[in-house]
Amino acid sequence: MNKISIVKNSQVVYPDKETCFRPHIAYPEYVFPLDLSDEANYVYEMIRNGLHMLGLDEENYGTSQWNPLKEYVHPGDNVLIKPNLVLHFNSCGGGTDCLYTSPSLVAAIVDYVLIALEGKGKIIIGDAPLQECVFETLVKESGYDILVDYYRKKDIDISLIDYRNVKTQERNGLHYLQTDKGNGGIIVRLDDDSAFSDVSEERIRKLRITNYDPRILQRHHCGRIHEYNVAEEVLQADVIINMPKPKTHRKAGVTISLKNLVGINANKEFLPHHTIGSAEEGGDAYRKADKYLDMANKVLDIKNILVNESEMELAALADQLYGKLKAKNKDEKYWEGSWYGNDTIWRTILDLNTILYYADKDGKMQKTRQRRMFIVGDMIVSGEKEGPLEPTPIYPGTIVMGDDPVLYDKTVCSLMGFDYKDIPSINMPGMKTRKALLTDEGIPEVISNYDKWNGHSLEDIKDHYSIKFQPSRGWAAKLGNPHFVDLVRKIREAGNQVSIFGAAENGIFTAEELLKEGIRIVSFYDNNKSKWNTSIFRGIICTAPEKVDWSIPVVLAVNTRHIGDVSGQIQRLGGRIIGTV
Repeated sequence: MNKISIVKNSQVVYPDKETCFRPHIAYPEYVFPLDLSDEANYVYEMIRNGLHMLGLDEENYGTSQWNPLKEYVHPGDNVLIKPNLVLHFNSCGGGTDCLYTSPSLVAAIVDYVLIALEGKGKIIIGDAPLQECVFETLVKESGYDILVDYYRKKDIDISLIDYRNVKTQERNGLHYLQTDKGNGGIIVRLDDDSAFSDVSEERIRKLRITNYDPRILQRHHCGRIHEYNVAEEVLQADVIINMPKPKTHRKAGVTISLKNLVGINANKEFLPHHTIGSAEEGGDAYRKADKYLDMANKVLDIKNILVNESEMELAALADQLYGKLKAKNKDEKYWEGSWYGNDTIWRTILDLNTILYYADKDGKMQKTRQRRMFIVGDMIVSGEKEGPLEPTPIYPGTIVMGDDPVLYDKTVCSLMGFDYKDIPSINMPGMKTRKALLTDEGIPEVISNYDKWNGHSLEDIKDHYSIKFQPSRGWAAKLGNPHFVDLVRKIREAGNQVSIFGAAENGIFTAEELLKEGIRIVSFYDNNKSKWNTSIFRGIICTAPEKVDWSIPVVLAVNTRHIGDVSGQIQRLGGRIIGTV
């Protein structure tokens, strides 16, 4: 199906978890008509409208027999619902609404899955979050526990599962082992069918995932061997309901439905994310060759090996040396593959999508598709800037549905304001020539209750009617940033000079980008006293806020959680904020 439905509601908010995410209307097909919410649940209404827009079971719409998911979910099926449950907290201060898939969408989909199952089959909600995610905290604070308990009390076979074999706790930059379940999952070998099969052995040895022992990754990607540890529950599923949280992504550019399937892997050590070394040397961790960054990579490997062997004191020393070596390079702004030059992560994404479609229940690759998929994306609140772990919230008030992951991701990427041809994980090299195709190709037919999207081409939506997400810093040069363009215009109109409040990484990035545009940077300001009277970037000095020339407009370049406090501070001191980055 090439149809993509986009439902927009400017009034929508996530319903309170205490309502068990029940609808406020007893729709004709609703399976629990006595369980209604006293509060309006526009999320449920949007899910229902989106299914109808796709023309699913059109002849029965408006009756008690309406079964919109019957093409995908059959009686007796094992149904896997795959939300994005990446982490339990957002360290940038932007909250968790923009971080993980809301259970309110999952609840509505479960209701329609139950209609299709006709009382036979089971449902699993599962993901493999980041290693330091406290799954119990995420489940309790979000309301996933309430959701599952609601259905269990009705004797419905439903489970909520954390696929991870290894869980850690981060303290002072080191990951301390909390839980190790061993070798849960099924090893699936792609070998010559892997997107890494055409990569040289020298480069294969340089594949890395941050904060993991490189020796473990190299056991699973070496020579002609390319394998992944996929959760058994995933392979046992007959149908996948893929429920991504569309956000910007430091390494992949964006994370939508294709990237969401990284969470079907039970051990992160199987997942190449970048290739050490500079782009000049055949790597993709950063741009230009540099002896200090090369040494920093070697020390980082040592640190991760020491952590895996529980040599934490030595690992702490290695971490200190790593930081000092990395700080020696003042010019390189990209690191660990977190930029548009990443030529690794798309391969991992393609491999996992290939496995999802073509691996049988024993993990053996087949020539025909083994399971069906339907996609429901949570864009009520999305994340921009430094996603996926530190996103800033943006509020599209939108839910997007479809069943072709490539056409789906092209549509959502255009909706975000980005050209999907610039995103390798969507416009994957070699995807159309490999045996395991992920798409029926064709042109997406956009169906929406919003006139500016309904029936329009992806190019038209991107160029004229997009939501205009801000990309992560490492992708701005490739994807563009209309907010930054507007900021430059304002600064030029105000005299072409500016000061920057925030002398850390974001402030330096902001200074570099503004200098490229011919903007004069007068000074940095920061509340961190250790930065006062020091050169921050290209000889530009950091000054105490109390000594600022407030006649010059200020750009805020601080963590999202500090924007409110710093804005108030500047206003009290008589300053004028011209924009934020």
